[in-house]
Amino acid sequence: MNKNSNDVCMKDYLRRHIWILSKLYENPKGLTYKEFAHEWEQTELNSLKTTLPKRTFADCLRAIEEAFDIDISSDARNGYRYRIVNREWLEKDNVKDWLLSAFAVNGLLQDSKGLRDRVMYETIQYGNGHLLKILECMKKNQVVNLLYQDFFDDEPCEILLEPYFVRVFHQRWYVIGVMLNAPEGEEPEERTKQGRIRRYALDRVHRIFATEDTFKMPRGLSVDSYFADAFGIIVEPEVHKAERIRIKATDINHRRDYLRKLPIHWSQREVEKHSDYSVFEVTVMPTYDFIQHILSMSSEVEVISPEHVRKEVIRWIKEMTSVYNL
Repeated sequence: MNKNSNDVCMKDYLRRHIWILSKLYENPKGLTYKEFAHEWEQTELNSLKTTLPKRTFADCLRAIEEAFDIDISSDARNGYRYRIVNREWLEKDNVKDWLLSAFAVNGLLQDSKGLRDRVMYETIQYGNGHLLKILECMKKNQVVNLLYQDFFDDEPCEILLEPYFVRVFHQRWYVIGVMLNAPEGEEPEERTKQGRIRRYALDRVHRIFATEDTFKMPRGLSVDSYFADAFGIIVEPEVHKAERIRIKATDINHRRDYLRKLPIHWSQREVEKHSDYSVFEVTVMPTYDFIQHILSMSSEVEVISPEHVRKEVIRWIKEMTSVYNL
């Protein structure tokens, strides 16, 4: 078999797996083997018009289970319908659920060429190339060496980092971890803080490589616990403490309805309901990205308390009015 034939077979192999995964994801009650086999013959994704033998189907299911750490089952009680049985756990695992959803959507788009020009993703322009290397180092708990240039710096600096987490926020990938070396020129008192957790945007990384040094993750620390009190990517406990913030949301442009459907933070509660507005309460750190989010909702919302957060919003509004000579 020549190289071209191998490539075609590999494409068919990958497409079949993605297609089966997408069908499992979009059919919570499951499908029978006959339904899988029939639909595989009809799908545009099956460009080679291959069949789906039961042994091949079983091999695909095992590979999907291992790759995505999910349980697929079929028994007489549900009419021998193959389905994901630990679906409720997926809903609690945001990363896995997002990954499965992405593969499922991709499978659907591949399955219907007519949809490809009708769906648009939010793209992440920069930093994707460094992501795989960082994930590899995270898996092995390897210290990474970054050549990093912040927007505030004239020249890039070398950083040794224990990569704890990665997160995407506002179309940027970030790596979060402990910096082991203090940048050149940093004040002595700042060097004592070099062990604190910091964030680095991957679009500002010039190059990255793994070192031979390894580290141990702090016990009990997870990406969810680290960002529990954060609105977005900024976590600065030495500057901001989490506090209860009350926000009035009006019916202007249905803002309070939007907040009910898409909360500002997981801690959000609707504590007051009135005829034309509601009061929501969140417990977060009032960081720069949180303030900017509040400002993005314009006159549709108003920070009621605490007073210092309200004053910070007012300060930004005054700066904005001065820019427009109001």
